[in-house]
Amino acid sequence: MANAASSLKKFAVKPADEVSASATPGILPTRGKNKRVGIAVRLSPADWHRATELAMREQTSLQRLLVAGVSELLRQRGLPPLSGD
Repeated sequence: MANAASSLKKFAVKPADEVSASATPGILPTRGKNKRVGIAVRLSPADWHRATELAMREQTSLQRLLVAGVSELLRQRGLPPLSGD
């Protein structure tokens, strides 16, 4: 169990101060600096099928559905939506 937890540490998000403190001098972090940043969304096969079917019924992509969903949650909290571009 401890071995599994230690192998998952490489996927953890580090606070900004910890990232800068652990970075090798001269090497700058590149995550989030390009025009786009890829993310992985893990769904069960049944949920993936449901989301894909909704995207097809709406004649859009799963990407656009996810951006619209996150944007709506941001709006509900009084925050600006994602740009989605």
